[in-house]
Amino acid sequence: MLVMFVSSAFAADTAVLKVTGVLTNSSCIPEISGGGVVDYGTIHLSALNTTAINQLGQKDIDLTITCTAATKVSWNMIDDRADSNAKLTVENGMFGGGSNSSESQTYGVGKTTGTTPVNIGTYSLFVKTDSVMADGAKVDPIYQQNATGNWSKSTNGTTQGDNYRDFTVATVGTLAPLAFQTATFPLVTSLAIQDTTTLAITDDTQLDGQVTISLRYL
Repeated sequence: MLVMFVSSAFAADTAVLKVTGVLTNSSCIPEISGGGVVDYGTIHLSALNTTAINQLGQKDIDLTITCTAATKVSWNMIDDRADSNAKLTVENGMFGGGSNSSESQTYGVGKTTGTTPVNIGTYSLFVKTDSVMADGAKVDPIYQQNATGNWSKSTNGTTQGDNYRDFTVATVGTLAPLAFQTATFPLVTSLAIQDTTTLAITDDTQLDGQVTISLRYL
């Protein structure tokens, strides 16, 4: 009994701190097609529903990550307009056609002007999971939550704000992040806005959605 007591005491008196990291010569750059602008054009209020949520459909845009050498890298994002998310249900808001009503997986498009601003709407942003390419080959999009290192295959392609969900690619049928020089993630936005009675707009009003995409080297 005495030996066991002394061993336990020694174990409790020690701690280990490790300093880790990766030195690399490679660098990666994210680029969004169309100058990073998804334009829903001019939306005439007269064509919108006065009492029900208006579903304005989808728009396509590509995210391409280009690296100077084969690199394991993921991307995540934060909603710069989170305080304007109207928390609406977005139809066709994920790959495969499902609706998306999750506040953490949808994003804001700005507010109306006036003394009592109204959140205009909500949009989702998802990956076309069957069309992701890396270095000329079809790959599986995989994701991790909160940089845990536990990767899962993405089936519905939903993204998530607050830099919480990381996407990268893996060889088809695997879950290990793949080093690549160029990867393209086809993205889709799906937009819903409030009924015109709630919006109570009398002047031209700009939609003002914005997310910031960041890279994480793995």
